[in-house]
Amino acid sequence: MPTSAKPMDIFKWIKQVQKEYNLVVIMIEDVHSIFGTSAKSNFNFGFNTGLVTGISQSTGASIDKITPKKWQAHVGVKQKGKKIKKEVADICDRLYPKVNIRGARGGLLDGLSDSLMIAHYASHKYKI
Repeated sequence: MPTSAKPMDIFKWIKQVQKEYNLVVIMIEDVHSIFGTSAKSNFNFGFNTGLVTGISQSTGASIDKITPKKWQAHVGVKQKGKKIKKEVADICDRLYPKVNIRGARGGLLDGLSDSLMIAHYASHKYKI
């Protein structure tokens, strides 16, 4: 979804996916505030996490939360710190070479590789 999507747009999109693909579980990354960032940033981060959870719950689908460490271990991430994003992108490229996780200038699209790897984890957990 684009970052400009409104809550109702997200709700309608999830309902459409439920109908087309028999979606029964929505996996959400279980993340917390980030040390060293401003109170405003942490508040917005928490607000958005709550919003996504609330919208997902309102669709009637089950919610499953997964910590970054758990899905990263499942897909084989070995790096620590700032190198994790590049390694996750490399794993995405290897597992899903036809999926474009980069923008027009070649940079990673925010969160897309993480989302794909969380979906990959969910597909194994639920044997999809």
